[in-house]
Amino acid sequence: MEMRWLLLVPLLLACDGATPAADAGPTDAGTDAGPVDAGPLPPSVRAEAPLVQWVDPFLGTGGSGFNDLGSAFPGPQRPFGMVRPSPDTAEPGGAPVFTHCAGYAFEDDFITGFSQTRMHGTGIADYGHVALLPVPEMEDAFVTQEGAMTRKSDEEASPGYYAVTLERGAIRAELTATERVAFHRYTFGAGPQAVLVDVGHRLANDIEVVDGSVTVDPEAREVHGMARIDGGYSGRFGGVRMFFVARFDRAFEAFGTWEGETRSEGVARASGGQSGAWVSFGGEGEAVEVAVAMSFVDVEGARANLEAELGAFDDVRADTEAAWETLLSRVRIEGRDEGFFRRFYTALYHSLLMPTLATDVDGRYRGVDDEIHAADGFTYYTDFSLWDTYRTLHPLLTLLYPEIQLDFLRSLTAMAVDGGAMPRWPLGHGYTGGMLGEPAAIVMADSWRKGLTDFDLRAAYDAMRRGAFGEASPAFGGRGNAELYDRLGYVPVETGGWSASKTMEFAYADAALAHLADALGETEDAARFRERAGSYRNIWDAERGFFLGRHEDGSFTASFREDRWQDFYSEGNAWQYLWLAPHDVDGLVAQLGGRDTFLERLRLFFEQSARERRTAVPPTWYWHGNEPDMHAAYLFTAVGEPAESARWSRWVADAFYGDGPTGLPGNDDGGTMSAWYVFTGLGFFPFAGGDDYLLGSPRVTRAELTLDGGTFVIEAPESSERAPIPTEVTLDDAPLEGGRIPHADLRPGSTLRLTMSGE
Repeated sequence: MEMRWLLLVPLLLACDGATPAADAGPTDAGTDAGPVDAGPLPPSVRAEAPLVQWVDPFLGTGGSGFNDLGSAFPGPQRPFGMVRPSPDTAEPGGAPVFTHCAGYAFEDDFITGFSQTRMHGTGIADYGHVALLPVPEMEDAFVTQEGAMTRKSDEEASPGYYAVTLERGAIRAELTATERVAFHRYTFGAGPQAVLVDVGHRLANDIEVVDGSVTVDPEAREVHGMARIDGGYSGRFGGVRMFFVARFDRAFEAFGTWEGETRSEGVARASGGQSGAWVSFGGEGEAVEVAVAMSFVDVEGARANLEAELGAFDDVRADTEAAWETLLSRVRIEGRDEGFFRRFYTALYHSLLMPTLATDVDGRYRGVDDEIHAADGFTYYTDFSLWDTYRTLHPLLTLLYPEIQLDFLRSLTAMAVDGGAMPRWPLGHGYTGGMLGEPAAIVMADSWRKGLTDFDLRAAYDAMRRGAFGEASPAFGGRGNAELYDRLGYVPVETGGWSASKTMEFAYADAALAHLADALGETEDAARFRERAGSYRNIWDAERGFFLGRHEDGSFTASFREDRWQDFYSEGNAWQYLWLAPHDVDGLVAQLGGRDTFLERLRLFFEQSARERRTAVPPTWYWHGNEPDMHAAYLFTAVGEPAESARWSRWVADAFYGDGPTGLPGNDDGGTMSAWYVFTGLGFFPFAGGDDYLLGSPRVTRAELTLDGGTFVIEAPESSERAPIPTEVTLDDAPLEGGRIPHADLRPGSTLRLTMSGE
């Protein structure tokens, strides 16, 4: 979840028992339930190829509250592609930001256009560059989104393809994409044909297009230009600027442009944040195809991208579907439930949407310093929602897609070199300073410890070290409050909001930096960071039994409610932050009073969670739709109780994930929630920054993972609702002790076998 969500909190809390978005009701699920005698089990079957058939791009595209609004979009893209063409929707009152962060809300009836860029699953609305919309003919009203919007029907989507029928003119619109080029095909009914190219298009109500330009080139059958969009995060560095070239497959019969609400027939150029163009065609009943290439660099870069990736619509669709099939096929599963196949492969698909390709075909990219650079020997990406994705997404990519994760590590390192500081939440070509902590350190330590070392660790480490000690803090770079944290051992409440959360995140990052310092032979740094990794204990209030805000004079805040959000927590309460020390579980156990007390409180946390009624507002207990406690179910395994991790991780997967538009438990946060589901479906989970995985309850009966060019096998043939508990676990026929699987043991030719039971 991102900070924009905070705007919605007072409204939802004021509802005082608002109509539940997903009313699970009181339940004892996962506490006393035993095996259910419901007749013969369904047989174990294989998820048959093509695996793209199991992906539902509409999953997570709807919802209205904290517990079911996924902020997904149904349009096509290549894995981690630059372009994400998709419909943007609204109602006559507009498009509220908190339900239109990706531009689309399943519940809306109207489409305002098909823009080329967006993000997946974030709680902020940004991007939305240049929207196309087919219309029967140009009218004055169409220079505004409200005037141009039209009802939608008959939507369909699959990886690499989207289609919808627009009521005005009964036009069938289809979309597909390469990495840098969006392909549109519009099949018109009888009568005139025109296409709007709206540079001033907005995904949501409070986005602003602060600058733009558009030029019609009839001879080349092109419209090109630029838009700079001031969104939820990009507004912090002046807006994200992108260039485009749209090439049509047919000559223009007429054209024009508009500025504001004034349109000019036959005029080829317009400029400003509310500008656009239209082109019209002869030839009734014929389809119009247009390819829209994007670039962060310049129009010439967009045109080069277009020339390199231009193709026929149906061929592009087939190639994109094949690209998805290749990546999805790195995990082949068997199970007893086709609904699980759909949720699993959709989750894997969602895990491969962000970050965003930002390199043109010639290797150029626009860095976080807003200068043009050349990527030498790697592909540069942007849009890293690191405070979210460090926990699940990047460990999943390290395991299954290491060659892609390496480029992500190299991209973050390039950002640190280009801009002078390691970013927390880089978007487009700028720093945003989003969220908190030093999540890149955890991402890099996790990857390094698991064997991904082919990047410039020295350059990355030096930037993170400067940030950790407050030696360099350009705008939105560095940690912030680093000097006080180093001197006091915690971030005091006088620094502003989130002080307790910052302390806990800084400690986690320090543990990661200690590993990286060891790798570089920086022994003094390693010792210092290792000591600071225990700083979370400095905000432990023994009297209240929670981590909470502490003043600079050493006293704890007088105001405290364990069940409420308070300003020293970031998006959570005392219970949800009680568990945020996955880098030091032994220390956390000791801080809570020992193993028995730790387990007693952890069990209470989940038992109360299972009984809590789910509404549109954030829960008091376990909150899976946000990040700080999403590892908590696996803490049982970490302290030697894997059966309870099996029980509760399965409960979380069943209670908070589903099918259809409300099938995600909240913002997917760049694939974070989806990556959790993939790990849990396979039966193990990482504590990011570590070098092993904790055992849970596999939903698969068998899985084959492509690792290092070979196959690693997971076998759990008895796995079912009636047999969720692993009772015997072997790795290559040797007993697996402690419920932990070393990363080094997940290798080609090996087999993890689990005997499952209801006891």
